[in-house]
Amino acid sequence: MTNSIQRALIVGGGPAGLSSALALAQAGVDCDIAELTTDWRPGGIGIALQSPPLRAAKALGVFDEIVSVARPNPEIVITRADGAEIGLMPQINVGSSDDPPFVNMSRMALHGVLVRAVERHNVRVRLGTTVQALEEKPDGVRAMFNDGTVEDYDLVVGADGLHSKVRELILPGAPKPAYAGQTVWRMAGRRPPGLDRYTIMIGGPHRIGLVPLPDDGLYVWMLDSTLPPQRPPRDRLLGLFHERMAAYGGVAPAVADQATDPGQLDVRALQWVLVPPPWHQGRVLLIGDAAHTTTPHLAFGAGLAIEDAVVLGELVRAGTAPGDLGGQLAARRFERCRLVVDGALQLSRWEQEPGPPNPGAPELVRTAMLKLAEPI
Repeated sequence: MTNSIQRALIVGGGPAGLSSALALAQAGVDCDIAELTTDWRPGGIGIALQSPPLRAAKALGVFDEIVSVARPNPEIVITRADGAEIGLMPQINVGSSDDPPFVNMSRMALHGVLVRAVERHNVRVRLGTTVQALEEKPDGVRAMFNDGTVEDYDLVVGADGLHSKVRELILPGAPKPAYAGQTVWRMAGRRPPGLDRYTIMIGGPHRIGLVPLPDDGLYVWMLDSTLPPQRPPRDRLLGLFHERMAAYGGVAPAVADQATDPGQLDVRALQWVLVPPPWHQGRVLLIGDAAHTTTPHLAFGAGLAIEDAVVLGELVRAGTAPGDLGGQLAARRFERCRLVVDGALQLSRWEQEPGPPNPGAPELVRTAMLKLAEPI
C-alpha cells in the first residue's frame, strides 16, 4: 500500500458508512464500523438509484448484486391527480447499453448487499457503539467510545448522518439541520394490478410516488406541504393519510386501502444540511449525509454518499496523506453535492407554492441530471 493509512474507523453503518468501509478496505485499509443501533436495520422503506450512483456501485464491485435484487426502471410516468398519464420522464444512462439507467429496490435489500460486501473484506462492525470524543494525536486519532473503550486509528470517517456526532465534535460551528417546509409520508405495500412503472402523481394538493419493487412489492411516498414539522399523534395517522389519498384517482385508492394500521406509515419532516468546506479537522472527515443531507426531490441522497465513498477510496489509493484527505474530498465533491441539495430545495419550495406545478421544475430536473451524468 502506498499510503500511511493502516487502520480506519467509520462512524455510522448506513449507505455512506458501508460504502466508505468497502472503498477503504478495497484500498488495503483495516476498517472498523461503529453503528449506534443494535438491530442495524436501515431507515426508510424504498430507494431509487439512478445511473450515476450505479456507476459508483460498479466501481465498488457491487453493481451486479444490486441489480440482481432491484427492479429496473427505464422511465418515470407522470400522471394527473385523477391517474391520467400526461408524460414520461426518460432516465439518463451513463453505463453500458446493457445497464439499467435506474433501479428501484428496498432499503433492506441495498443494506444487505453492502453488508455482505464489507463482510467479504473482513470489516469489523461494533453495534450499539458510537464515539463520545476524538483526540487528535501526532500520528493518528484516539477514539473514545460510549462503551468506555478506547482505540487508535489513522483515519476517522464521520458517516453518521444528518444529526452527526462526529460533525458536532470536529466542526461545532457548522450549519445545523434545517426544516425544508414539507413532510414525507412513506409506506410499504403490494403493487396493485396495472402499476408496472414508477409513477408520480402531480396536480393535486400533494405529490405522490408509487414505486414498484421486486416480487410485487410497492414503495409509496407522499410529499405533504400542509402538516407542521411535528409528527402527528399516532391515533391520527391513518385518518390523515386517507384524507390526503382521497384526492387521487387511478390506482391510488387501491394503494390507500392497504393502509390499515398506523404502524405501516413512516411520517417525517424533511430536513437538510449543507456543510461548506472544510469537511474535516485533521484526520477526521465527514462523508454522506453528515456533510450534505438533501431532501428526496432529486432521488440522489444515497447516490451522493456512494459516490463520496468511491472518491475517498481513489484518494487513499493515490497515497493522499491522512490529514489532506478531507480537504481533497470536499474539493472534489462540494459543488456536485450543492447542486443536488440546492436543486432539491428549490423543487420543494415550488411544491409549497399554491396553484399548479411550477413550469420550471422539469427543466431544473433535466439540467441537474445532465450535470450529474458527468464523471465524479
